[in-house]
Amino acid sequence: MNYKIGITACLVIGITFLCGCTSTTEEVQPLLVYAGAGLKVPLDVNIAGFTQETGIQVIPNYGPSGGLYAQINEGQPADVFFSADWKFIEKLEDDGKLTDSIKLLEDNIVLVRSKTGEEKGIEKIQDLVKPDISIAVADPGAPIGQYSQNVLDSTGMTEALSQGAIKARPSTVNQVALMVEKDEVDAGFLYSSTASLYNLTPVQRFDTTQSGEIVFGIGIIKGGDEKRAKEFTDYLDKHTDEYMKYGWTRYA
Repeated sequence: MNYKIGITACLVIGITFLCGCTSTTEEVQPLLVYAGAGLKVPLDVNIAGFTQETGIQVIPNYGPSGGLYAQINEGQPADVFFSADWKFIEKLEDDGKLTDSIKLLEDNIVLVRSKTGEEKGIEKIQDLVKPDISIAVADPGAPIGQYSQNVLDSTGMTEALSQGAIKARPSTVNQVALMVEKDEVDAGFLYSSTASLYNLTPVQRFDTTQSGEIVFGIGIIKGGDEKRAKEFTDYLDKHTDEYMKYGWTRYA
């Protein structure tokens, strides 16, 4: 009789232990962070620091901010959205999908050239009309593409460029940088921060009157892990020095 009671007690304890483990596992789901592709290098450093400090695992999803916005708006699971364009944060706020948001960083658009671009004498945006010049301008669906197009429009270069001059319309700023770095095009438009990340020296910098205000912001997704998302956002707000290394400035 005592033997049976002992086995029953062990089973009860074992089941209780298993249930406790299952509950704990469910409570420690990774934080899902959607972020613009150009933020990858400094944000990966922030994620590692945050995980080390808090024990909270973070899974980043990098891509064009417009595409990430669409995924979140369609209901894909997400906890935090770090956008390269504040307008996507505003759209989510208008749709009632955020609990909080913060403007964190500012940037500028720059013109960079490849080795072949240097050989062809590209020194300023007006040189892009020279014969046999190839340019990479990101797709306008991505923030970097829209800002770049604003620069072309405001400087009167949209009409001046020949149809064949724009060789590629990549979906992310990193793809534009890689094309310049690999001499696949003569020139391209990047964020100042991205040019720094890829060690590409700008030949011309454009102010926000030409590109529009470039604000990188963060939103906490309603219905996600809002408490830990706030912890992560607060951490980023306190650790912007990592971004200063690459040419971003703190939003004033």
